[in-house]
Amino acid sequence: MSVQLDSYLEGTWQTGEGDPVALVNPTTDATVATIRPIRRSLAQSVTWARSVGGETLRAMSFAERGKLLSAMAKTIHGAREELIDVAIQNGGNTRGDAKFDIDGATAVLAHYAYLAKELGEHPWIVADQPVEVFRGSKIRAEHVLVPRHGLAVHINAFNFPAWGMMGKAAVSILAGMPVLSKPATSTAWLAHRMFQLLVEAELVPKGAFSLLMGSAGDLLDHVGAQDVIAFTGSQGVGVKIKTHPAVIAKGARVNLEADSLNAVVIGPDVEEGSELFDLVIRDLSVELTQKAGQKCTATRRVLVPAASLEAVRGALFDRLDRIQIGDPADQANRMGPLTSKSQLEDARAGVATLAADAEIVRGDPQRSEGFAGVEAGQGCFLEPIVLQASAAAARNPAAAFHRHEVFGPVCTLLPYDGAIDQAAEIIGLGQGSLVSTVYSDDREWLAKAIAELGPHLGRLVLANEKFAGASLSPGCVFPVANHGGPGRAGGGEELGGLHGLSLYMQRVAIQGGASQLARLLGK
Repeated sequence: MSVQLDSYLEGTWQTGEGDPVALVNPTTDATVATIRPIRRSLAQSVTWARSVGGETLRAMSFAERGKLLSAMAKTIHGAREELIDVAIQNGGNTRGDAKFDIDGATAVLAHYAYLAKELGEHPWIVADQPVEVFRGSKIRAEHVLVPRHGLAVHINAFNFPAWGMMGKAAVSILAGMPVLSKPATSTAWLAHRMFQLLVEAELVPKGAFSLLMGSAGDLLDHVGAQDVIAFTGSQGVGVKIKTHPAVIAKGARVNLEADSLNAVVIGPDVEEGSELFDLVIRDLSVELTQKAGQKCTATRRVLVPAASLEAVRGALFDRLDRIQIGDPADQANRMGPLTSKSQLEDARAGVATLAADAEIVRGDPQRSEGFAGVEAGQGCFLEPIVLQASAAAARNPAAAFHRHEVFGPVCTLLPYDGAIDQAAEIIGLGQGSLVSTVYSDDREWLAKAIAELGPHLGRLVLANEKFAGASLSPGCVFPVANHGGPGRAGGGEELGGLHGLSLYMQRVAIQGGASQLARLLGK
């Protein structure tokens, strides 16, 4: 029996007028929930959230907002088992994948609740020290951050319905800006149930948090100069948002997290049999199979020294062969399906695109049977696919694996000569990524990697033998670190600790006398 998922606008649950849209279990193909999209204008809902929610949040201190986030985290964690079951049914997540998403949501809420303790009682954040406006002057300039008097419109992706929604909301709410969240429709049940729990626990202050289910309708037509749009999804949709007439006309702030051809670079000093080599294989396997490869931070390109190619390929295949794929409700299965038929079709088409410039060396993208606990032809399953390119193709700017991201358990092995200069050249062909990882114990090589790879990335993970045992998969996103990347990755920045608040706040230079600033700004 499916449930109906209504929107929460203007402080009430509201049913849409559109035809019902089915949300499907990607393992069984059964309908688990329905959404009736709102067809009427959202102008009134946007205005109400902006004015009422803004007033509500700005009346609270940073400490009070932090306590609200902490209570949200505890409420969601308290319903963890129920939410895991929803993620298994609607997202095709294994239990481990569901925990990764849900616990990520509570971790960001808890982190920003903790940061609130150091922000004081003023309605602004002092960003730096006062400086003379010119040498010898008694006039000083100092920067502060104040909450924007607008609405934070969050348009989230299907792959992380929990973390995506609460990760953005935590930062915005602490900054003092109300949120209107629009989850991706195909997996929206988890986001809806989390929001429902918060409403039931009376943790949604008036106007501070709204939820729009289904289509965005005319939402973007009503953005204003003080509003912020944070989007996670495809580059194509991101471009449409940035070039929307209202966004351009009003100058609304936009943060995009889009496509990302993330890479791994294996250093020439990494030897087969070493703990660091084993870490490489473990991380590659995790990034291919966790969330069935449907992560914006998943590894898509693997740069391997030509001399190590056979060893890496053999070890990776051995590890992938041990991963059982099937019904995620069975904990014996370590990888589930993609989230929808359309995602499966897109992934299969994407593999065909990559195969024009690389050879499929493992997996069959058309396989539709033999998945544990699943009838033949049922569900949205895609086994891990590994391709391999030639050294010449790896350096070809037009090669498909530098232009097209397959959002699933797919990666391409790219041989290179072991020099960081060539690795940087190859990574740069992806035109901007969220994250890349380098594996090496060569300190000089790693130092050069920071300088040469850094401009192409939002985050660079360094892995060596000493910390191999404590290393975390590069696809993990932490609230203390920047999440975003240049170029095709969207050019955005989220999280990064206190830095994340700046997206929702205005940086203002306050200019005045030294003693005057000290008194006013609480020094």
